[in-house]
Amino acid sequence: MSEEVEVFKKNISDKLKEALSFEREGFSEPIQWIDGVGVSRVKEMPNEHASLYKIGILDKEFQQESSKKRVNLGVSYGKKVFEGISLGSERQDLFGPIDFDNNDDFLFDISNFKFYRKDKEISPEKLLSDLEELHLKPTKLAKGFFLRSKLWLWRAFLPGLVKVVDSILIAILWIISGETVKGDILNRLFRGRDTEKVREPIPTIEFADSKKMDFFGYKAKRWSVVAYCFAHLTAFFIFFSYSIQSPFIEAMLKNNFTALCYVVVSFAVTEAGIPMALRFLIEQMPRLYGNISFMRLKF
Repeated sequence: MSEEVEVFKKNISDKLKEALSFEREGFSEPIQWIDGVGVSRVKEMPNEHASLYKIGILDKEFQQESSKKRVNLGVSYGKKVFEGISLGSERQDLFGPIDFDNNDDFLFDISNFKFYRKDKEISPEKLLSDLEELHLKPTKLAKGFFLRSKLWLWRAFLPGLVKVVDSILIAILWIISGETVKGDILNRLFRGRDTEKVREPIPTIEFADSKKMDFFGYKAKRWSVVAYCFAHLTAFFIFFSYSIQSPFIEAMLKNNFTALCYVVVSFAVTEAGIPMALRFLIEQMPRLYGNISFMRLKF
């Protein structure tokens, strides 16, 4: 039975190759896949580069009863090598051809060996032409403006913004608690490890160790006490320099009990609450960065 299935798939692959075996300027002859149902065609580009066009059908499609199978399409751009390209050889330029995959819009009917876009029949020539047009769209100054803007937003600006926010959060955590996080956001993303496991004190700073000191009868980390006091001295300097007055703050600090309550509660928040919130946010940054960076965009 398995052998019959393989023969059937080979026949479909032969039909795909036959359908895509038309002449097109700059394109190679179709190259049939060895380990799947599909073909590839290579188009030579300037500066010893090339684009690899892939058109095939995934194995899971053959488990569906319908004769119309989703076509898995893809185009990749890179330096030209023997009968193909070097994938991931360089960073993609916003003004260069775009790499993409599409398995939602096109169908191949294995009963009549014709392509369809949604429910409308489309010729193999038109299929390849549409792929090429989208692949080269960013290279068009006016026509590709909105596509380049979308790529810049999702592939450059938003991931970069997440990295900046991640660095700021780590810096704030270090300032408040003396703790740091090993590895940049990419390392943490691919390691898939909780920042709780890679966080450690900074060994070169005295206050980063675990030694305690007495602070209004409360045993607290030296680093946290110094950070807390420095923050309040800074606030006092700003209020004093700009003659800022707050009746509420003045009334609270004039009363010994309310002043003590403020110090105890605010210090507890500074030593435990804020670092806990920062750790949680830092733990989410690699996941957020990955979701944005590897999001599948619709073009």
